[in-house]
Amino acid sequence: MNRCHTLIAAAAIAALLPAPAQAQAARTCLTEREVAQMAIYSVPSLVSGVRQKCSARLSSSGFLATRGDSFAQKYAALQNETWPVAKSALLKFVGGASSQANSNDPVAMFASLPDEAVRPMVDAMIAQKVGDSVKPSHCANVERGMQLASVMNPRDSGAMIAFVMAVAKPKNSPICPARS
Repeated sequence: MNRCHTLIAAAAIAALLPAPAQAQAARTCLTEREVAQMAIYSVPSLVSGVRQKCSARLSSSGFLATRGDSFAQKYAALQNETWPVAKSALLKFVGGASSQANSNDPVAMFASLPDEAVRPMVDAMIAQKVGDSVKPSHCANVERGMQLASVMNPRDSGAMIAFVMAVAKPKNSPICPARS
């Protein structure tokens, strides 16, 4: 997974938000730790979304076809561990977690749902948004990025993604500046 994949995940999450929540998210930055946990949590859904979008464009003997499952499983094994920080970061990204849900606050309603209801929705939305975001002409590069990331420990990969994102500061990014 590379910076492009993390940007796709962030874009997928941002696309789920109403405009006022996006404006609020811009006022609260995400720490490198939060970005890393979100990146680690998102990989299995990213793999699923890329496969859905790119299956016709990728080789049946390529990385995703032959080793994509084991790549995704390394990250899936960490999802329970990374979910609390990833969820908190997601809520922060979409406008902050409210302690009280009300009918006018979709973020607070989302925050009040049990994790077993929220996680499948988040996973499906990430996969769908990634599928919508990846251009068919980029499928081979996305697969190559995943293959390159597959040799790294998921925690190291998440930390590297967070650091690169914090240093690169993508346009309209809610990521806090990199620590020195």
